[in-house]
Amino acid sequence: MKSKLTLTLFLGYISLFAQDPTIEPAFFSADEEITITYEVTGTSLQSLNEAWIWMWIPGEGIDAPSNINPASSNSSATNPAKFTRSMSNTGEVFFSITLIPTDFIGTSKENIESIGMLLKGNDWSNGQTSDYIAEINDGFTIAMDNPTGNYGFYSSAATIQIDVRTSESSTIELFIDENSIASSTEVTELSSSHTIIDDGNVHIIKAEANNGSETIETTYSYTLTPTPPSVTLPMGIQDGINYNTDLTQVTLALRAPDKEHVFVIGDFNDWSLSSDYLMNKDGEVHWLTINGLNPQQEYLFQYLVDGEIKIADPYSEKISSPFDDGEIIAENRYPELKPYPNRETSEAASFLQTSQADFAWSDFTRPANEDLVIYELLIRDFTEERTYQAVTDRLDYLADLGVNALELMPIQEFEGNLSWGYNPAFMFAVDKYYGTELDLKTLIDEAHKRGIAVILDIVLNHHFGRNSLVRLYNEGLYGNPTSDNPWFNTRAKHDFNVGYDMNHESQYTKDYTDRVVKYWLEEYNVDGYRFDLSKGFTQRNSLGNIGLWGNYDASRIAIWKRIADVIWAEDPTAYVILEHFADNTEEKELAAYGMMLWGNLNHTYINAAKGSSASLNQAYFESRGWEEPHLISYMESHDEERQMWELKKSKSTNEALERAKMATAFFLTMPGPKMIWQFGEFGYDEELNNDRLGVKPTRWEYLEDLNRKKLFDLYKSLIHLRTKTEFIDKEYFTWSTSGFVKTINITHPEVEIYVVGNFDDEVQSFNHRFTTTGIWYNFFTGEPIEVTNASEEVSFGAGEWYIYTSEKIENYIDDQQITLGIENEIENLYIYPNPASEMIHIINIDADDYRILDLSGREIKHGLMDNTNQINVTDLHPGIYHVILKNSTKEIKKRFLIK
Repeated sequence: MKSKLTLTLFLGYISLFAQDPTIEPAFFSADEEITITYEVTGTSLQSLNEAWIWMWIPGEGIDAPSNINPASSNSSATNPAKFTRSMSNTGEVFFSITLIPTDFIGTSKENIESIGMLLKGNDWSNGQTSDYIAEINDGFTIAMDNPTGNYGFYSSAATIQIDVRTSESSTIELFIDENSIASSTEVTELSSSHTIIDDGNVHIIKAEANNGSETIETTYSYTLTPTPPSVTLPMGIQDGINYNTDLTQVTLALRAPDKEHVFVIGDFNDWSLSSDYLMNKDGEVHWLTINGLNPQQEYLFQYLVDGEIKIADPYSEKISSPFDDGEIIAENRYPELKPYPNRETSEAASFLQTSQADFAWSDFTRPANEDLVIYELLIRDFTEERTYQAVTDRLDYLADLGVNALELMPIQEFEGNLSWGYNPAFMFAVDKYYGTELDLKTLIDEAHKRGIAVILDIVLNHHFGRNSLVRLYNEGLYGNPTSDNPWFNTRAKHDFNVGYDMNHESQYTKDYTDRVVKYWLEEYNVDGYRFDLSKGFTQRNSLGNIGLWGNYDASRIAIWKRIADVIWAEDPTAYVILEHFADNTEEKELAAYGMMLWGNLNHTYINAAKGSSASLNQAYFESRGWEEPHLISYMESHDEERQMWELKKSKSTNEALERAKMATAFFLTMPGPKMIWQFGEFGYDEELNNDRLGVKPTRWEYLEDLNRKKLFDLYKSLIHLRTKTEFIDKEYFTWSTSGFVKTINITHPEVEIYVVGNFDDEVQSFNHRFTTTGIWYNFFTGEPIEVTNASEEVSFGAGEWYIYTSEKIENYIDDQQITLGIENEIENLYIYPNPASEMIHIINIDADDYRILDLSGREIKHGLMDNTNQINVTDLHPGIYHVILKNSTKEIKKRFLIK
């Protein structure tokens, strides 16, 4: 066991990248000037003319401390991080930089126990070195300069040079397996050599130093290049981490074709080589049963493959990484997170834990495909807290809006922290930046309790370089997959690929994909998937020919039918949604098979709302010749500029809101599944492409703007009309979308609905398209109108629109006096005064207790009601609130305004 003061400058075995840096002086304090030098001779970095250092404090997160962006045009920020390039007379290439850690990182000496560093090219596409951790010398320290790392593999009769240094004069002694081979007193350096013991066992080189009052040590393990035992894989063991009925055991299985040997390293063997942890081999699967584990205790481990590659298990359900164990995660998102072992290893590591508790799921019946109203949501930007828990706290807001499905943008472990999630690394692990696995399960279950399905946006077109299946066969540390990688193409098959392109015709990829899509249905009780870049699931090469990529592709159709069959065999009602955008004949065939497909009508609805005659025709599945209502049309998604952003270029905010309402009326009264991008319901208008992937403000305060609140009420009203009635159905639907004046007719046996609007910027004369004469009603106000001529010629002003019904029907908006100007007829419940400033009085209900929520669903206050039926609201800020009143028989929600 190593002393707490042991210095371990360990990165691991890297064959294609630069060696570990040298640091002068070798022992230094955080406020001392040091020179860091990388030799890059013979590596992919040798051709660089410029390079920058990236430095951080381990445990704080790699993206936080130095904040240097090599691609930045701000030279005052980037110059302090720039290396000096030099070349020796014999051709060796070096990059060097001199700095003081405290000054460079911008923190005090007391905050730095170690520093991490790596070298990057100017745009990061030129490669980088691996993470290197250097300990700060605050006291007596020892370092082994040769051999480097924690372990190594050698051929028979090889000799190992051993060089050791200490920070103080001391007695230094070298041991092989506790047998002394050299010693010296009152020195700071000691060297020796050792001919390896070639018996096939693991042997330990130990350096020990004593300064008269303290003894410290460092160790290095070695062995001959091993031949793993050939042992048949036990029945029922699948790739990954297998938990046995014996809670003190786990069986690990790694599929690694053509790899010779694999060691397991981790907490249970001090991250060192041990013959007890050399995995057995059965064909292309390396496997090992580990005993003696403590039930419910978390352990960290990695696979050391052929002595060179350290990877986490590809099927890990929880990942430890130097990228995600910083303060913001450990303290605010993932309490009591086991820290990443910076001093022991590098790259991602896997958690394992036996005897994990099961989650008790609630019963839930999914909405039918055609009834879906999906709310696309990015956990990161939906709340300021950016957590699963914060979304759970706002589910009442979404339930009030009426949506019946959430589509979560990717939440699987992705690279870095602040991300949309389309750069996945581990497909079975929850990204800890948003919270714990329990937090996510709770969010899903609480959504189900409110009648809301949960759909995962999932990325299987590609993975990024830190993925273990990429790293098993790739160039350098995070580079391109090589030709012997059975899961990935060496080069993408289409122009829109990012990361590394998966080969979905490979049986290896099929097996992996099947495991992924089954896992989230089983373990997290999700209701289905939206597959990102589904058009990329093909081996037909279309690089340089985007048109070819979109053409009908029978092989791609076969791939998708196979994946859908796997999902439906696991869960027959699960949603399968594709972001496809391919030839209509292909999409029609996939829709007929039972899949749903995204229908991007962003530009069409924006152009119409701006005042054009653009037809909305393609928003409806029958207009595309489809037999099933499996087109998920949308006006906004995460990929396009917001409707309000575009409208406000030519219109005032209030004019833009009125146009957005008209577009929404012609969107949500159309049959078939629909999708809303978060905050579209109150006219979110931040620009996307000024910082496409950057964090966006939430703008929850928009709900306190009465004009924006009217847009919310329109969404709520029409969503509830869709989900609480059977009126909006293909059987009863006709529409006319050509020209400036557009109409929708719904002729249900119980009620007829007529939607009409003038999208022009000028007055338009036209003939009404009422279906009958007689009394009709304004859907929102209930005001009657008499229709004596169903096709009467009328004039509508610019942007004028209405929804009329042949019978008075519920519009699902409470307290319309605040929003649309009429009294609530649902409950004979009154609040006065409304608006209020000091007290509100509740009339016509005997309530036991109350809760007050803001419009995001967040509880502001609660209490017991007394016989005065009054609530003090002097502590509330101006805005709109809900009060929920409850007694033993019912619960009623009412809206009120604080002025």
